Amino acid sequence: MVAPLRFEIRDRIATLTLNRPERLNALVPEMKDGFEEALAKSAEPSVKVLFLRGEGRAFCAGGDIGWLAKALGEGRWDELEALLDLGISVAHGLATLPKPVVAVVQGPAAGAGMSLALDADLRLATPEALFSMAFVKLGLHPDWGGSVGLSRLVNPALAAELMLTGDAIDAGRAQALGLVNQIVPVDQLEATVEALGHRLAAGPSESFARIKATLLRNQGLDAEGLRARLDAEGAQMKAAMRHPDAKEGLAAFLEKRVPRFA
Repeated sequence: MVAPLRFEIRDRIATLTLNRPERLNALVPEMKDGFEEALAKSAEPSVKVLFLRGEGRAFCAGGDIGWLAKALGEGRWDELEALLDLGISVAHGLATLPKPVVAVVQGPAAGAGMSLALDADLRLATPEALFSMAFVKLGLHPDWGGSVGLSRLVNPALAAELMLTGDAIDAGRAQALGLVNQIVPVDQLEATVEALGHRLAAGPSESFARIKATLLRNQGLDAEGLRARLDAEGAQMKAAMRHPDAKEGLAAFLEKRVPRFA
């Protein structure tokens, strides 16, 4: 069985790759051990920078809708909430990791996939990248740090627009809004990632750690305050999943029809 996550360290550069290309790297509970191992190893002094990537034509399509609908229909609340709790831990771990985290977005980053990209410090995107806080279209609430990260990066009106509509934005608009640092043509992507990786790997670890702490503090946050916001976000998603709109939204998506929300 192919592992749903792939992790490697080379030349002090860590890379965590979502490895379910046939499902657009959708998130599933089986990724728990891989995320936890990657965060633990990335925190070691031998690592200077962590890259987040998706295998194939997408970064991450968010939660696996088929799995979510089945688990919801069967009332497997422990499994569903465990996946949300994993998202809280991953978002908190990436934000408080004392070194740079770079998301490389190639293709769609939807729902929790967009959240995961926003959990990084820097974002590179190909021209084909699409970002969508698609939760509302399924009758759900942002998770995996999406509402927290978006509110840290854009003004309240834009955060409201993206979360309330769930509409996708392309790489150009994402860059204009400050969500993407650099748009890189596909044929230059690997060279750009390699160059940035080596540049950051040659940087000062202590300064990186201090800068990340300062970035949080300048937004009125510390590790504890960030965790409180992530927990609150997760509680809203757990409540949303138990509302009939969630079951209807997931069913409508799978049946390729317009949902009929309450």
